[in-house]
Amino acid sequence: MSSIDEKKSTEASGSTSDPAPVDTGSVVTLKPDMALQFLTAAKNDNVDVSTIDERSLRWKIDLRLMPILCTIYFLQYLDKTLLNYAAVMGIRANLTSSEYSNLGTIFYVGYIVSEPITSYLMQRFPLGKYLGINVTLWGIVVCCHAACRTYAPLMVIRVLLGVFEACVAPALVLITGMWWTKPEQSRRTGLWYMQIGVAQIVGAAISYGFQHVNSTKIANWQILFLFMGCLTILVGLATIFLLPDNPMSARFLSRGEKVLAIEHVRKNQTGVENKDFKWAHVRELLFKDVQTWPLFFITVLAMIDNGAVSNFSSIIISTFGYSNQRTTIIQMPSGAVSIIATVFATYLVAAVGERALFVAIITVPSVLGAGLLLGLPAHLKVGKLFGVYLLNFCPAMLPIIYSWGAANTAGYTKRAMRNALTLVAFCIGNIIGPQMFKSKDAPNYNPAKIALIVTMSLVIVFAVALRHLVLWQNKKRDQEIAEIGFNKAENFEFLDMTDIENREFRYSH
Repeated sequence: MSSIDEKKSTEASGSTSDPAPVDTGSVVTLKPDMALQFLTAAKNDNVDVSTIDERSLRWKIDLRLMPILCTIYFLQYLDKTLLNYAAVMGIRANLTSSEYSNLGTIFYVGYIVSEPITSYLMQRFPLGKYLGINVTLWGIVVCCHAACRTYAPLMVIRVLLGVFEACVAPALVLITGMWWTKPEQSRRTGLWYMQIGVAQIVGAAISYGFQHVNSTKIANWQILFLFMGCLTILVGLATIFLLPDNPMSARFLSRGEKVLAIEHVRKNQTGVENKDFKWAHVRELLFKDVQTWPLFFITVLAMIDNGAVSNFSSIIISTFGYSNQRTTIIQMPSGAVSIIATVFATYLVAAVGERALFVAIITVPSVLGAGLLLGLPAHLKVGKLFGVYLLNFCPAMLPIIYSWGAANTAGYTKRAMRNALTLVAFCIGNIIGPQMFKSKDAPNYNPAKIALIVTMSLVIVFAVALRHLVLWQNKKRDQEIAEIGFNKAENFEFLDMTDIENREFRYSH
């Protein structure tokens, strides 16, 4: 990771509905951004920043924060998909196919119900500590899986896992927005999101290793859950003490470094943090912002594929006639595909800025993969296996969606609720995905494969349409500024205005 050249193109964001131009000098907010309060105090105290090397500061921030964010996202994905690996280790012995599908679904029910609540709590409480506590709690829940051998207790424990994991993605998106500019956010989001691929590789390797552990007192899948749960608890406790809540409270930075860190993200026009929850921001998101629902349905449709891959990839591969141990190892390249797709998408988005087009482009291989699974005869195992690997391209668009929402949303409450809405869409897609694989359709599951082709094709259509909408909005705002003008208040970037209120805001597409 390196410092981003300030001369690189800055992605401007803007909102959706288009009311009359706003004079920022007259905008009234309940509270300014916490960063503005910090900058004002630093200015009054004549804090000197002239001797601080900004490039070194960027590295210092990266090296402190990114390992924590990457580790948390790695564990979040691995812990929730341990059920996929445990499926070939014996946990399905007491479960029907429908019951196993329900276990994949009920996790996201807990997730979706708690998402708005946890997003509200993240704004009200210190973000780093809130995240660390939730990581610790879900680690305890992962350990509890080892005590559950039947359907009913597994359903309860999967709901609790969803509740505590619900804060991870929105918290990481908010943290990324606090510390990095919009092009930098795409790269950093890609770095922590690609831990999904790392988790797929490591998870398969760990599962393969534990399959060779034999005990008369405890099953190998139970040992797997206990090991990963204890590891997660340790990471959660470390997060509480090591992850700062925001740049203003970062103990590893000097006061001057904090000032530079805040000034670095001024051009985002999205602020840093505000603890004052504003219901007007929620209403604007739901009823005025015309980008909200297209982006919502793109996420739902794309995550249907993710739900299928997360919960049924091992079962699909096992239908090719491979042993349980070989099925586990064969899943490892799926992680490599996920990493490649994520790096390809997020780094090119940071360089080029065409989020909508890359959402469409990265979906095409997954459509092809579902087509291979549907169309190839049973004896062409290699081709079908290649189709499973290609399905991992589509979920790699999620970091683009995360950074797209962050780039195009101003106002802290609105940003927090945008993240919550994105994760609700994420859950809905992941709930639908496993339910498409019906017992009566085994072993080919052809109706599910057809549904995957249709939903991912619709993602491409929605992405292209949203791009045209964003370009139209930017053009309309440019015309407004040219005809009417725009009065900027001092430090308007930290007044906690929404993107709709700030007519200088321009959308990323």
